[in-house]
Amino acid sequence: MATQSIFHNIIIQDSKTAEAFVTALENAADAADKITPKKVSSRDLSKEEIINFFGAVTNA
Repeated sequence: MATQSIFHNIIIQDSKTAEAFVTALENAADAADKITPKKVSSRDLSKEEIINFFGAVTNA
């Protein structure tokens, strides 16, 4: 879904359309609640580990 769509005006002219809109909002909220972020483990590297990873840097 394009992000610009959140700026569109929504015209609700009858109760059936209003109910469908509210149902869609509720379904979207329920779906968002079910999303679990992926957990990524990390750790701090020592100075030596960083040097070994990138290689020695010379001041030439």
